[in-house]
Amino acid sequence: MLTTKAVLNRKDTDIQTTNCVIEKVIRLTGAEFESFSRNLMQEWDFIRDNKLDTEHNGKGLRRCLLVVGEGQRDGILVNPEGADYARYSAFMPNAEDWLTVGNSPALADLNRRLTDIADHLAEPTGQRYVVDLQDVETQFGIDLMTNGVLRDTVLDMLNERPEVQDFELDKNELTIYYGSGRMTQPPEPPEDLSDPAVTLTDMYAYGYGYIAMNPLGKERALELFDKGHKIFRLYENDAEGAANIRADIESHDGLFGVINPAWVSSEHEPPFQVFILNREKNDKGELSGQWLTLPADVDTLRELFIRIGVDKPSENAFTVTVIRMPMEEQLKYHVTKYDSIDELNMLASYMVDMREYELNKLEAIISSGVTDFGKGTAALINLLDEDNFTAVELIDAKNAFELGQYHWLDKPYEMSFSDYGEKVAKEEGGVFTDVGYLYNKYDLEPEYTGEIPEEYKIVGAALQGLHPKTPARDKLDEKLSVIEQIREYQQTLTKPKDAPAPKKNKGEPDL
Repeated sequence: MLTTKAVLNRKDTDIQTTNCVIEKVIRLTGAEFESFSRNLMQEWDFIRDNKLDTEHNGKGLRRCLLVVGEGQRDGILVNPEGADYARYSAFMPNAEDWLTVGNSPALADLNRRLTDIADHLAEPTGQRYVVDLQDVETQFGIDLMTNGVLRDTVLDMLNERPEVQDFELDKNELTIYYGSGRMTQPPEPPEDLSDPAVTLTDMYAYGYGYIAMNPLGKERALELFDKGHKIFRLYENDAEGAANIRADIESHDGLFGVINPAWVSSEHEPPFQVFILNREKNDKGELSGQWLTLPADVDTLRELFIRIGVDKPSENAFTVTVIRMPMEEQLKYHVTKYDSIDELNMLASYMVDMREYELNKLEAIISSGVTDFGKGTAALINLLDEDNFTAVELIDAKNAFELGQYHWLDKPYEMSFSDYGEKVAKEEGGVFTDVGYLYNKYDLEPEYTGEIPEEYKIVGAALQGLHPKTPARDKLDEKLSVIEQIREYQQTLTKPKDAPAPKKNKGEPDL
């Protein structure tokens, strides 16, 4: 995989090129090159001192200067056309590499031949391939047996190829492994960091839910701390604190945890979930709770109530102890376990179909403060309303120079890209973030005022019919299947009426 820099124009229909000849290479200091690249329309002494007599060389080639800087790989191609500034310019990526190879036909030929060898050896021929370096010399005319510099260069090139898993060199015999073909020792089994006395359900019921945390009791926490593991004190508000000394563990009366490396490596953006606990059973010392993935419907929630033993049509019969959600670090200041399940269900329905572009945009809006949309779940719902979310524009520009390039058609001739980008950002009140430039196209209007549309209300209907010791309940105690249980209670359901809801379409990115 290669990385480079480039100037990408928006929605070009074709590529316009100009035949050029480089008459001189101008080398500047790193600071001078940086200043020049940001002020191309300024008059420069080095352009004045290296004037080109004519615009063309008589062969249809435009005469140019190549400007490079110390410590910079890239360069700028300049055709001043008699002026002292860069009247015509073009960004030239990897200019130093081009100068090194392009100015030496012999070096360019060697580079091509070594690349041919690496391409040949990197092409998978199964899981394992053995080649004699004598055969390489016969085929490509390069002696890798006695020339250690060239041999090491080819091996380094192989090491850069993702299709090559590993290789071994034994005298003149090179063995290459592809994909999973590498012969390795079996990995050491991971250390068991669990505590048989504490389960994940214990931790979720307690009020902590980080997906990569292994729950521990105090005795196991002290044991792992003495072995050098980093132990965390867990709290019922889904927070944690590191235990720096043994006394931190001894004085804490709650649960503890240790990060499980295997879980971290496989961790991904979690779904929107709430852990629902049977409050009455918990008060009696009997733990019964499960995760509910949102958005959910009435039947799914009723089935969960049945599984955890909720048998009273009362919202006091259960409680939410932990919430998991996408963008948890950003949203935890807005969404809490004390929000109603119905409102969380509404928010989750807005987020479930969001694409990566939209999640990045939402994260940038929250972290940048570009718009004062307020705090809380209701504020997030309002922000994700179609009209409000599209009111905040995200442009792929992370600084003033890139913003100026984005608006290059509107840029006045006498202004640099950076100056024009700064001018646009100031006029629009926009901000630069890690994912791009944000600004408000128009003011946001609250669409959701706290009245939850019927389509998102699931708690009340799910609780209907949950009566203790009813005939239906007695049948459930006889180990009816989940489907049979649902069908029993579906007969008592009252379907909620459809109600209009705020629009959820978040809009498309500007291409």
